[in-house]
Amino acid sequence: MTAGFADAPPPERLPPADLGAERAVIGAVLHHAAVLDEAAELVSPEDFYRPAHAELFREMLRMRDAGRPVDAISLAAHLGDRLYQLGGASYLIDCMGSVPTPSNVAYYAEIVAEKAVRRGLVAAATRMSQLAYALPGDVDEDLVGRAHEYIDEVAGGGRSGRGRRLRRTPASEVTMRRLRWLWQNRIVLGGLTLLAGREGLGKSTVAVDLVAQVTRGELAGEFLGEPRPVIYVNSEDARDSTIVPRLVAAGADLERVVFLDAVSPTEDETPLVLPQDTRLLAEEIDDLKAALVVLDAATSVIDSTLDGDRDRQMRRGLEPISKLAADTGAGVVGIVHFGKRESADTGKLILGSIAWSQVARSVLAVARDEDTHQLVISSTKANLAPGDAPSLAVSLVPAAVETPDGITQVARVHWHGETTQRAEELLAASPEGEDRSLIAEAVTWLLGYLSDEKRAGSAGAGEILRAAKADGFNERLLQRARKRAHVSTHRTATGWTWTLDTGPRRQDDNPTQR
Repeated sequence: MTAGFADAPPPERLPPADLGAERAVIGAVLHHAAVLDEAAELVSPEDFYRPAHAELFREMLRMRDAGRPVDAISLAAHLGDRLYQLGGASYLIDCMGSVPTPSNVAYYAEIVAEKAVRRGLVAAATRMSQLAYALPGDVDEDLVGRAHEYIDEVAGGGRSGRGRRLRRTPASEVTMRRLRWLWQNRIVLGGLTLLAGREGLGKSTVAVDLVAQVTRGELAGEFLGEPRPVIYVNSEDARDSTIVPRLVAAGADLERVVFLDAVSPTEDETPLVLPQDTRLLAEEIDDLKAALVVLDAATSVIDSTLDGDRDRQMRRGLEPISKLAADTGAGVVGIVHFGKRESADTGKLILGSIAWSQVARSVLAVARDEDTHQLVISSTKANLAPGDAPSLAVSLVPAAVETPDGITQVARVHWHGETTQRAEELLAASPEGEDRSLIAEAVTWLLGYLSDEKRAGSAGAGEILRAAKADGFNERLLQRARKRAHVSTHRTATGWTWTLDTGPRRQDDNPTQR
């Protein structure tokens, strides 16, 4: 009896696989699409043993990359007749029922990846066995080297290796193109720009003024003299009582401003959600030939299933928007909020993930100057600009707009021109945190410096700041002293000049049109 068992052939062994874990990965993603990014970091479609699972996972990745929602209904519609070859709609439901919570997707994905490695080792061992038994002349002389190659394929053929290849593009084959600006050196065409500031400052009012200038062809940049359409995606302020009255107050051509809503198959209107609706938004941009898309507020437009504090997930939401801008050539301006902390690093002030400032090509920071009660707009990130754009000072002034049911009051922007003040300086420290006696000392120093008979009330800003630094006054302190001392600034052929005021300043210059 014992001899009989010993002589029997060993039972056939199945390749390493865990179909239950594969179903759980599929089901977790169908439950909550946000975990697809986490799963994709650990497994690729080639890691699934069952072909149907590999195909389902591959299609979900394609839907995500195309900016489409990933759920059971959308996947079924996307697959069409192919769904029945992969198990049918009931199988998708079975997959969803196999996972207790989507948060465990990493656990199941690691099991799938580990089984894939084991299958790779089995395949490598089989190939090495065939290599070892091969007759002379059938293989290279370096058998050990070939065996190492098989093992290396397993070690390097994980999620980022299998099914992928690198494509060479010589620089000589890349067609160069010039950089184009919607607003010169501030809002780039084909990229994402953030308009950032603390809540309640009037960022949306500033954005509306820029929209109005684009529709009139008056914004200094690529389309100066050429009125262009604008798409306005709103999620906070009401269109009828706030946004449109602001547009009227700003002098916008309302025929060139378009609002967008998503419409379901049942004709229900829902807010636009990005990146799911990027393809539809791109079609609208191309159809309208829109020069600008405003996302107000940008954080409200991003898919709520993405964790706003996780950099990797937010990049998944923001990079398709950046690509949308690049593909359509439009400028995309996202309005975002700063937190209450104090910092000169505006990227760190943006609420949520640092990915916002990393993906954006330009950041325009807005801060309030408590001395002048004006808003200062500074370009705090402009990777593509040839140089620093001067800061601009604006005020929000009341405007009465007539509506069908009476007059409504809104705010509009009044431009004061360039300023040496920087938004990041205003954000770095609050006025309450400064020693009033130091400001008084700086005022006395500045008045004495400019009143010297050698200067006759006027001197270059650089000269003044260097002299002040040598005497222990930093630039922030001296800027505040300048306003208290009623010292005006103006640009000359040699740079900025500070002058003791002898008359009223001109307040009607709009620098956006220069």
